[in-house]
Amino acid sequence: MTVPVSTLVHVSALAAAVPQITVSLDTDGGSTVVVGDVPHASMCPHSFRHVVATWPADGGHEPCVDAIRFDGADSRGAVLAQGQSRWFVSELAAQPTVAALRAIKPRSRGAVVQVRFDAVLAVSVVRLESDTLAAEALDDLATEAYAACATEHLLWAATAA
Repeated sequence: MTVPVSTLVHVSALAAAVPQITVSLDTDGGSTVVVGDVPHASMCPHSFRHVVATWPADGGHEPCVDAIRFDGADSRGAVLAQGQSRWFVSELAAQPTVAALRAIKPRSRGAVVQVRFDAVLAVSVVRLESDTLAAEALDDLATEAYAACATEHLLWAATAA
């Protein structure tokens, strides 16, 4: 099954934001496109962002990506885990993302949060980090944070329609 452009938007935002990761995109033709800042990469993360951002909106040509693999981070659903950091993409701009995150109070639960808006892709990249939370607790907090942002996006989309 072909990976939709919306998923590639998230992947490209993460590829550009998360340090020292490489993303491998397996195509339906049997080749692999490697995205990263490594010598064997097919393209750098910033070039990949621009390819994804300029993908035709008419849907006449879907991407031919069948599978995505991350090297340097573990994919845990919508969240990437890298050491004591968790990363995900919010469909919201930075301010609404911050507001959604404040509602779950990650700082009072032992996590530091950073939000960066990616103007090329029109999404926000969120990083949660903690030196005190166990990996499972940090995973749970990141999943809750992602859900809060996704819920806020759905509410925003319902009122905008």
